[in-house]
Parts: sequence; C-alpha cells; structure tokens
Amino acid sequence: MTSNSSGGSNGNDRRRGLTQIGARMNDPIIDSLKQYWEKLRAGRSAPYRSEIDPRQFEHALENVFILEVIGAQDIRVRLAGMRLCDMMGMEVRGMAPSAFMMPEDRNRLDTAILDVINNTTVVEFTLEAIDFNGKIETAYLLLMPLRSDFGEITRILGCISDTQNSYEAPVRFRITQQKNDRIEYTPTSEQRPQLGFAEPRTHYQKEIERPTLKAINGGGTVEDRGGSGERERNHLRLVHTSD
Repeated sequence: MTSNSSGGSNGNDRRRGLTQIGARMNDPIIDSLKQYWEKLRAGRSAPYRSEIDPRQFEHALENVFILEVIGAQDIRVRLAGMRLCDMMGMEVRGMAPSAFMMPEDRNRLDTAILDVINNTTVVEFTLEAIDFNGKIETAYLLLMPLRSDFGEITRILGCISDTQNSYEAPVRFRITQQKNDRIEYTPTSEQRPQLGFAEPRTHYQKEIERPTLKAINGGGTVEDRGGSGERERNHLRLVHTSD
C-alpha cells in the first residue's frame, strides 16, 4: 500500500500496513474496522458488500456508514449508524456526505471519495467537529472501497469516530489532516469468493428414475345454487407420486 499524507503530516511516504496506520491514529474503533476490512480483502483490491458481517464489529456499528457512488455528482449515504445521525441531528440516509462538511472542505471530501472508488484507495481524515454552539472536538473519518454485488467498486465502507462527547446538533466537520493509501494487489487475487452457504452442485437423477406426478380430481357433486345458474366447482385436487 502506497501512502500519501497531507495537511500537517510528517510527509513520510512509505509502504505500510493498515494496522500501522491505525496505531498512528490511536483510535480503537478506526483501527479495528480497518483490520476487519483488510482481512476480508484477502489480497484483492476490495471486498464485496455482501461479505460484510455486522456481527463482526458490533462495538463500532453505530459509527459505521456505507456510501454509494453513482457518479461524480451523485454520491449518497446508503446506510448510516446512529452516531452520525445524532451528530447531524437527523436521519442522513440519502444525503450527500459533502453536506456534513464546512463549505470550504466539501469539494475536498468529494475528490477523496472519487479517489477511493477510481483508484482503490483508503483515505483517512483528522477532523475538527464543530457543533451548533461552536464547540470544537477532534474526530476521525475513514473511507474504504467496497464492491457491489456486480463486482464494481461503487460502495464505500466508512467510519466516523470522535470523543463521544455530547454535541448541539448539527455538527459540521473541517479537515485538518488527510492521508491517502493506494491499495496494492495482484490481478490473480481478484476472484470472487464462494458464498459461505454455497454447496457443490449435485447431479439430478435421470428422468426415468424419478417418480412422476399424477393428478386426481376431486369427486364433488355439481348442484344448482338457488336457481341462480351458478354451479359449485370441484375444490379438491390431490397430487401424489406413482412408482
């Protein structure tokens, strides 16, 4: 993974693992989610959305969100944990994530999101979280690529981690530091994994060996209903196998 830091970092661009990045940020929620994502990735450019198991990071579930990127002008929150909703003071599903940022940083966030999608990059931010009353706290934002069920990288697994202090919503974020890590992988590792419940296909018996179905109609009587001309229909149809 190739690293590129900006905004107050030491400028030391070197190859490093996700675990080391997490240790540098010293945030247990961000670090644990990165390690889970890296394990799922298993040498590929990105894991599939269907591989994500929320039970594996229940401790961070309220901090996690998923973005869907349809195009450069169409980036939306698809799912979001309660922490982000609480900070915004509203349900954020369907919103553009740039709306959470201070105006001067909205384009920067959108550019980073497109870098995650187009260049298979992990991006992390150090943020200032500024609430309605002007109180400022430190927060961290993590963005990691995901594949859709069709294999295209159009999803982002994200996480927002903060001091867990109370805020007067809505909160807006200002970027103070950004770090981009280009994911390194080999094309031979890009196979889709077999689903956990998949089983080997078995051969069916020959048609001649399978029992056939035989229909037996019920033997109800047909009667007039009060001279109306309507007739009662057979209501029983028995199907059984014959040797």
